[in-house]
Amino acid sequence: MLSETDLEKVCKLSKLQIVEIERKLFLGKLNQVFNWIEQLSKIDVSKVDINDTQGMKDTPERVDEPCMQNNRESLLSNTKYKKFDMFCVPKVVE
Repeated sequence: MLSETDLEKVCKLSKLQIVEIERKLFLGKLNQVFNWIEQLSKIDVSKVDINDTQGMKDTPERVDEPCMQNNRESLLSNTKYKKFDMFCVPKVVE
């Protein structure tokens, strides 16, 4: 279980500022996640063969062929902000 002190340490390390109302909500949600992980760790997987690919034989695979699905005209037709056959975006650096 995660305590209030642990949550404060995590917030400090991650530079998060959480108000008191959110703190209780996050603490509850995080503890739910930790409880779920604890439940998963109790499952016995010692008899599971990680190299067993029996079920994967029925998985269809597509042919890996290069193809040109997008062209400039079709991509630029999705925007009204274009100039000189390129997308126009807001200036980010001044």
